[in-house]
Amino acid sequence: MTYDQLAAFLAVAVEGSFSAASARLHKSQPAVSKLVRNLESELGVELFDRRAYRATLTDAGRLFRERAAAVVESTEALRSFGARLSGKVEPIVRLAVDAVTPLGPIMGVFRGVQARYPLVRIELGTERLSGAADALREHRADLAVATRLAIDASEVELARFCDVRVLPVARFDHPVATCGAPIPPALLRAHAQIILRDSAQGSASPSVNVLEGGLRWTVTDVAAKKEVILAGMGWGGLPEHVAADALARGELVRLEVPEFEVDVMELFVMRRRDRPHGVVAQALWEELLRGGRGAGATASAGEARRRRRKG
Repeated sequence: MTYDQLAAFLAVAVEGSFSAASARLHKSQPAVSKLVRNLESELGVELFDRRAYRATLTDAGRLFRERAAAVVESTEALRSFGARLSGKVEPIVRLAVDAVTPLGPIMGVFRGVQARYPLVRIELGTERLSGAADALREHRADLAVATRLAIDASEVELARFCDVRVLPVARFDHPVATCGAPIPPALLRAHAQIILRDSAQGSASPSVNVLEGGLRWTVTDVAAKKEVILAGMGWGGLPEHVAADALARGELVRLEVPEFEVDVMELFVMRRRDRPHGVVAQALWEELLRGGRGAGATASAGEARRRRRKG
C-alpha cells in the first residue's frame, strides 16, 4: 500500500469520478484508475461500485475512507514537521485573503513574520467569493484567509479568524434610501445591485446576497464597489469596517433588505492538508492564528461599545 494509492482513492471518493480525481491530482485518468485498482487488489476488496455513472463507495470503501484520510493527514503532518526540522527557509510565501478581510490584523501578522525572516518575500493576493479556495487548490497560495465557500473541509486545515458584518447600503439620496421602510422588492430590483465578481478561474460564480431577477453591476474589488455606491449608481452590501466612516458622515445609509441571507461572513485561516509547509509558512500560520484571536476580540469590543452607546 502506498501514499499515492491512498491519495488517489480519497480523490475519487471526494470528486465522485475518476476523471475529476485525475484533474485534481494532475495525473492521467488511467494512472488514477490503476492506483485504485492496485489498492483494491492488495486489499482484496472492492472500494467503489462502478456500475453507476458516478463512482460510489461500497460499504467497505466508506469504512476504509475514514482510516485512509487519517493516514494521509498524518503523513502530510510528518512531511511538514520534517521540512521544519530541516530549517530550510523558503524564499516566497503567498497568502490569499478574501476581499472583505480587515487588513489591520493581517498587517500586524506581517510585521511579526518580517521581523523574524526579513529576507523572505511575502505576496498578498486579494480574492473574491470562491477565489481563495481556487488559489489553494491551484497552488497559487500557501495559506488563505477566507470564507468556507467552495472549500472542501477534508482538503484543508482551518481555524476561525474573525467575523465580518455585511451591511446593505445606498447613498443617502438614492431612491431605495429615500422611499421609506420597508423597501418594495420591485424597487430594489429596478436599481442596480453592485456585486463582487468571483475571482475563481473557470468557476460557476456562487451567489451571496444577490437578489434574483434584479439589475446587477459587477466590480472586481470592495473599494470600487464602495465608490460606485457612493456615486449613487446602485446599492449593495459592504463590510461594516469599509462602510463605517461613510455611514457616520451620513453619505451612506443602511438599508433593511430581508432577502439578504448572510449578515455575518465567517472568515477562517486555512491551508492544504496534502502538502508540506515550510518554516516561514508555518510561522505565518501560527501568527495568523494568534492575529485572528486578536481580531475577534477587537470586533467584540467594538460591538460592545456600540451597544453601550445605544443603551
